[in-house]
Amino acid sequence: MKKIIAILTLVAVFASSAAFARDKSVSNKKVMDAFNKEFAGAEDVSWYSTKDKYVAKFTIKASKVTAHFDGEGNLLATSRYITDSELPLSVITKLMKKFPDQKIHNVVEYDANDNTTYVITLESETHWTVLKAQPSGYVTTLKKLQKA
Repeated sequence: MKKIIAILTLVAVFASSAAFARDKSVSNKKVMDAFNKEFAGAEDVSWYSTKDKYVAKFTIKASKVTAHFDGEGNLLATSRYITDSELPLSVITKLMKKFPDQKIHNVVEYDANDNTTYVITLESETHWTVLKAQPSGYVTTLKKLQKA
């Protein structure tokens, strides 16, 4: 069940990735140069692409990261799993007040257009709650799912 919740969380943001073809490398030199410059030291890199979009999934410093590029090598967005201790204090404080009976199951940090967003999955005894949070502490509920 935990894996299903994590997958549902990512599907909303990466729905377009499902249509991508998987490549072990990318023939677009601009994209490869940008990737190597931005993510030096990346390991276990897998590429997915269409004719004008490129997605790299990789590990860097023990973090699983996904990066989206356009055909010109511009970094469009990144996402990575983070721990609850890496969330901004304003978000943690809001979660503790608004959802005291739930624990943080996982957190995905998204960066796009110089904006950071967190998708947080909370777990209680009876249900899962998927939230979207801004660094300011503004939190909205995306989904609430009953446990089987």
